[in-house]
Amino acid sequence: MLRLHKLFRYSPSKFTVLLGFLISQIFLTPIAGKSIFLQQILYFYTYLVLLSAVAAIVENKVKLSIFIAFYIASFISSVLFFKMHSIHWLAISEASDMMMIAITVWGILIFMRRQKKVTSDLISGAICVYMLCGLLWANGYSLCMIYDRSAISGISLSESIFAVRNLMVYFSYITMMTIGYGDMLPVTSMARSLVMLQGLFGQMYLAVFVAGVIGMFLAQRDEDKIIEKIEEDAKLRRY
Repeated sequence: MLRLHKLFRYSPSKFTVLLGFLISQIFLTPIAGKSIFLQQILYFYTYLVLLSAVAAIVENKVKLSIFIAFYIASFISSVLFFKMHSIHWLAISEASDMMMIAITVWGILIFMRRQKKVTSDLISGAICVYMLCGLLWANGYSLCMIYDRSAISGISLSESIFAVRNLMVYFSYITMMTIGYGDMLPVTSMARSLVMLQGLFGQMYLAVFVAGVIGMFLAQRDEDKIIEKIEEDAKLRRY
């Protein structure tokens, strides 16, 4: 935990590291397969990484304390779910995960807003927000499935809870990217509402925010080159 905290706090490429971790999760999850033990380790390690990132970039200690409280709530409710097999504990776990991701996204956005210069690492931060929002919506779809098993068609509920949740993550990302393979479809009104909101968010975020950040980065880079050119010409004139 301490090493992760130092990595995110002092590294000039903190968001690039986080982005690499989020991308690696996409490939590590299938490798863990049907092993509940490996899936649990991967699951809680993911939120431990997010906790380290939040602790490094969030200055508000209240938000950090709230994140830790939700992390503990998610851990305890998950353990109770596997012991008691009550969907209410699972719902608490998913809701806690949603809040943790929301705090992480908010913390990254606030941190990015405080920076005076756009860097390639901030662009990675913008992409991290996009990927985390995909996980946020996946938790929302999971809650829909918990309270109405027919909320999304094309899902076999005979699979393990982690297999179903991985399908929710898959469904969330293909929805946000507006791919829509048609293998999974929203059925209930709440699920359809979440799908519409996510589709709108995915398009607007990429078109407005990420494109704007990249445009500022390129403009800033060109401006730096012009300043360097002027300084070089000034030095040559002196000699």
